[in-house]
Amino acid sequence: MSNQSTALIYLDYNATTPLAEEVIESIKHSLKVWGNPSSKNPEGIKARHLIDESRRNVASCISAKPSDIIFTSGGSESNNWVIYSSLKSFNSKNPDRNLPHIITSDVEHDSIIGPLTELEQNGKIRITLLRIDPKTGELDVKNLASKINTNTCLITIMWANNETGTIMPIKEIARVVRRKEEELGSRIFLHTDAAQVIGKLNVDVTDVPIDFLTMAGHKFYGPKIGALFVKNLQESREFYPMIYGGGQESGWRAGTENVPMIVGLGRACSLVTENLQQFADNMKKTRNYLEEKLQERFGENNLHFNCKSTHRLPNTCNVSITMDGCKGYKILEKAEKFCCSTGSACHSNTCEKPSKILLKFGIEWKCAMNALRLSTGRNTSCEDVDVVVDELERVVKLLSVEHIII
Repeated sequence: MSNQSTALIYLDYNATTPLAEEVIESIKHSLKVWGNPSSKNPEGIKARHLIDESRRNVASCISAKPSDIIFTSGGSESNNWVIYSSLKSFNSKNPDRNLPHIITSDVEHDSIIGPLTELEQNGKIRITLLRIDPKTGELDVKNLASKINTNTCLITIMWANNETGTIMPIKEIARVVRRKEEELGSRIFLHTDAAQVIGKLNVDVTDVPIDFLTMAGHKFYGPKIGALFVKNLQESREFYPMIYGGGQESGWRAGTENVPMIVGLGRACSLVTENLQQFADNMKKTRNYLEEKLQERFGENNLHFNCKSTHRLPNTCNVSITMDGCKGYKILEKAEKFCCSTGSACHSNTCEKPSKILLKFGIEWKCAMNALRLSTGRNTSCEDVDVVVDELERVVKLLSVEHIII
């Protein structure tokens, strides 16, 4: 099914996705189950059964045990939780040691960089920010290994970057971390924010020795809640709650569960489990078609594909039209038939700052200012792409004329 029936062709699926029809139906059905999942009466038991089924669906999506899944409000909560729990675990075992040390990359989501920066400024931790290798667009695993020391308690690296689509070598990182853990004789937690990869790549936590994994439903046609995978959660003496109160989520996260959204998340996960290859194939087909058509229409000398590595999400194209006057935000201001993202830090009225993430990937300032992030979805068609490329050509011609006049 094409996007052409809508007013705008949507190519911003890395930002958020619409609810799948099957997810909407599951949520509607669950709204009739109004009982408190903690109650032992018939209505409460019905609600509990729905949560249990959803937990199984989420676990199956990443080949995990259902008992290792905790439902959260979203990716930001999950990311913050991992950080604070890891610190508490380290400090409880090492009251007289130096500051706990956390390693991450400088292209992580703000829900990782934000809390880490706050903790460092308050003298609670020491951070090592790893830079991206400009040659590969990925993390240098050897460099990461060299930064690990006896005070390293957490390494948190995203599975794939939301702006460039670059896939990080998580499996290789995990092997290095486990080896260093044995060498140093100290516990090192490994977390990955997998918000961008669920529904696009196969994720199997039995194949990658990680401790924590973050999921965000709205990135794969589910509701705006999340889940956190914690390896061997029920046997863990190293993981700590962040929200205290009742005994929900087996005592790990207090608060009456949001049953309809949990049901929606479970259904979104089951759709991924059942249809992943089909979804990914269409995203890749239309993304590749988009890049081919852009080259045909604008020519290689007028385009720069940002971080177009072989290890890339199947749906993501970050491209700059390098002609004068073609800043990304100006293109989107003029575009009438599609929407996407620039990745720009548009927190002011000027929008005259490029994406800080692209700059850290080694993209030059002018090129980053012209960047567009186009991310295809499950139902994006080649016909949609044709409309987008035609509209881009119209807008670029318009901007080029305006630039000459100015």
